[in-house]
Amino acid sequence: MRVGFLGAPLFAALFCLGARAGAQTPADFYRGRQITLMVGSDAGSGYDLYARLLARFMPRHIPGDPNFIIQNLPNAGSVTMANSVANTAPKDGTVIGAPQSGAAVERLMWLLSPGGKTAAFDADKLQWLGTMAQDVFVVLGSTNAKAKNVEDLKTMDFVAGVAGPNTDGSLVVAAMNKLLGDKIKLVLGYAGTTAELLAMERGEIDGAPMAYSTVTTLRPNWRAEGKIRVLLQMGARAHPQLPDTPFFADLVATQGDRDMLSLIFAKYQMGRPFFAPPGTPPDRVAALREAFDATLKDPELIAEAAVENLELSPLGGQEVQDLVARLYAAPPDLAKRARQLLGTEK
Repeated sequence: MRVGFLGAPLFAALFCLGARAGAQTPADFYRGRQITLMVGSDAGSGYDLYARLLARFMPRHIPGDPNFIIQNLPNAGSVTMANSVANTAPKDGTVIGAPQSGAAVERLMWLLSPGGKTAAFDADKLQWLGTMAQDVFVVLGSTNAKAKNVEDLKTMDFVAGVAGPNTDGSLVVAAMNKLLGDKIKLVLGYAGTTAELLAMERGEIDGAPMAYSTVTTLRPNWRAEGKIRVLLQMGARAHPQLPDTPFFADLVATQGDRDMLSLIFAKYQMGRPFFAPPGTPPDRVAALREAFDATLKDPELIAEAAVENLELSPLGGQEVQDLVARLYAAPPDLAKRARQLLGTEK
């Protein structure tokens, strides 16, 4: 009888404790905590600059006002970082990933490995929080280059610098040479877009393919000063600042080719994305998404982005989630043709 008498209040106390824990709000959880923002790019890169801008302002919009710290893990096009966050990081909302957009399509496009096997995660199961900017990829040409427009690329010498094979730049050039009949020659080995821009200044190369937001961030005055031409643009949409620059999809011959390019370049709409690991509690995902949206509307962030020449064209978390789901629902034959065009599937 005594055991039963003592057991009842003990059970009641444990039940109340469990109930309180289960009812913990995001504000209760995040108060006094620290969020680690894992960046899959080098410090000082475009992705890193966006991540650090977000980290300065997002804490004030998260219930509980947690602190942010940043860690850079710049290997394998952000796939190493994404693998770590998806599989080994705490799934409690205290770790956020900031990948290059190519990491999200590795299992679809095989940009870094046969069959995309380096990606040990399902991109459509990551909890996407949103993107700060939707990229448009461009091919830059120096004003000293012989080629003055996209038609010249079919007949005139044009040497473009890129970091290496299967980077965005080299894949874009492969698609252009095959579909448009261009004769662009690649020089590999440049350590990122900063090095490519410097090589253009020195006259080592005629141009380079890169995200337009990178150009406006690192060389904001180049177009106004007449140092470059934007020969071609590609992505999910044309850039509003480039109304006279040809759009890749408009230059191809068939609807099948346009569908293929749409699949290849859809990742640029993800631009500068952020995600939480799969299995993160839904209420914390919702709180992080709401905070992300509020942060991108924060007047102080917008003003600082303008000072740093960081373009903002955000998408919310559910929009990015839906975009990734559509990509991986693409017909297998279309995805195969896209990989064959890029040379990632023989």
